[in-house]
Amino acid sequence: MKSPAQLLSGGERGIALATVLMLTLLMSVLVAAMLIGSTNDALISGNDVTTNQAFYIAEAGIHRASGWFSSKFGADPNGGLYILPQEYQSNTAGAAGQFSYTDPPLYTKGASATSPEQSQPSCVKILTGGILQNVVLAGDGTGTFPATYSITANDASGSPKVFNYSGLTTDFTNTLYNQTEGEGKFSIKATLVSITPPSGTQHGSVTWLLRSDGVIYRAGNTAMANATIWAYMSALTTPVQSTTVTTTTQTVGAGAGVIGRGMIHWNANGIVLDSYKSSKGAYGVALASNSYPGQIGSINKGRHGDMRTNNEFSGYIDVSNGTVTGGAYATLAAPVQPTDPNAIVVDTSKVQDGTGHAFSASSEYFAQAPLTFPTIPDPPTPPSGSPNYSWASKNSGTLPSGNYNNISISKGSLTVAPGNYGTIDVSSQGTVVLGAQGTTTTYNLQGFTSGAQATIVFKGPVIINVKSTLDVGAQSSPSDLSMPASAIRWNFVGGANQTISIGGGGKTLGVFYAPNNDLSMRGNTSFYGSIVARNVSVGGTADIHVDEDALSGVTTTVGSSTSTTVTVGYTGRNYNLWRITQTLN
Repeated sequence: MKSPAQLLSGGERGIALATVLMLTLLMSVLVAAMLIGSTNDALISGNDVTTNQAFYIAEAGIHRASGWFSSKFGADPNGGLYILPQEYQSNTAGAAGQFSYTDPPLYTKGASATSPEQSQPSCVKILTGGILQNVVLAGDGTGTFPATYSITANDASGSPKVFNYSGLTTDFTNTLYNQTEGEGKFSIKATLVSITPPSGTQHGSVTWLLRSDGVIYRAGNTAMANATIWAYMSALTTPVQSTTVTTTTQTVGAGAGVIGRGMIHWNANGIVLDSYKSSKGAYGVALASNSYPGQIGSINKGRHGDMRTNNEFSGYIDVSNGTVTGGAYATLAAPVQPTDPNAIVVDTSKVQDGTGHAFSASSEYFAQAPLTFPTIPDPPTPPSGSPNYSWASKNSGTLPSGNYNNISISKGSLTVAPGNYGTIDVSSQGTVVLGAQGTTTTYNLQGFTSGAQATIVFKGPVIINVKSTLDVGAQSSPSDLSMPASAIRWNFVGGANQTISIGGGGKTLGVFYAPNNDLSMRGNTSFYGSIVARNVSVGGTADIHVDEDALSGVTTTVGSSTSTTVTVGYTGRNYNLWRITQTLN
């Protein structure tokens, strides 16, 4: 009996072999395909991981940059760096080291498109290489942010201070360029896109465009994958300001008063020292309250009967031996304090203001601007050989026209025209009439003397320049007070050790200016006007009423300060990232 194989013919055995071979080949192809698919899936999966790693490294760079900006640009000038545009400035030409807005301040592209940063729209530019370019912080040498700059801004106390900044770009490079992160590195570039100043209640903002390049490396420093992330970063702006104080000085006339270059000595039993305004009428007449600053009550009387020393010759104001009432103020030019021995010496039990209260420290002013005392030129003399003239009649007369040397008036009244004379001597029974109504006239004298009861009548404003001797006795005629004291000026040139004497038993009127000589006021005097002398001494009983409208002849400097506050830059706060986009390779 034959086996099954023996029953098959030769053709049938060939077909079976071919079938087995085909099945074996098919199985091999299927196995190979499965192996190739598995390998590709592994490769694709590995690429996804590498690409994601590059993305996360780039993202880490973005967040690192956000923290860096918060620390560097989010502080005031006392603690960090800050951006520096000039508010609302349009500067098409640009200025080295300054940020400028384009003109008009729109979002325009940079000057060059050779780098992505310069092709970004921005309204803030900086002068680089002679052209305006976008403001870029970069570590690869393409940055345009200034390496060093200085800002004048207010410090923590509000005072101006110069802040010098350097090393910002170096710190940016060391912190944000080619920095290792995990198995790769990131690099940051930042473009300053815009600065919007605050307006009213609206916050301003600053916006940067950040670019972060992340790279994953194989062993041997071969790049496997990279990713680029772009993100806008914005912050609220806080202005950084600078205050400029401009001080200007102006030479002005010092106010009226009792003014001494040195000592003012009140050696009297009782002194009234107050003021009035001759433009408002005679002293003490009825006047509406508050008609002028410092007015006392409802009459023409004020509290600006000032006494002032320039503190020369160890001068001071001494009222310790007298009683002063009336509301006077006391000042010193030199920077001294009340404890200084050359300051004001006051017995407060005797010195009172206009309300009867004791003279207080609030009426003492120290460290005032020093006074300047202009020099008086020598008055012209009458022509050589001019005759003398004497008037002894009880009647009134007029000095004949012509040139005269010495003029004496022993009785009666003599009207003297303005001119150049030697001396005028008026006895106690005589009257001299000076000036002309409606015009200011000038008398140039070598000397002037009038007795205690002599009368001086002023018909108009006069200037009396005296060379060497000046003794003005109190006027007995109250009618003289119809002429404002501010309109009567006595200028005394004087010589060594010469002293002006005024007052005594009546009324004396005028502004006395004798900066190089002492002035002595006799007792029982009512004085209206102003006094300037080297040293001033007041004896007996005196009522001194300073005419506030008088020009003392002394000048001083008055300073005025104006402050201007401008915004010189901005700090940022509350930095936030937004609108993140990516590019994967």
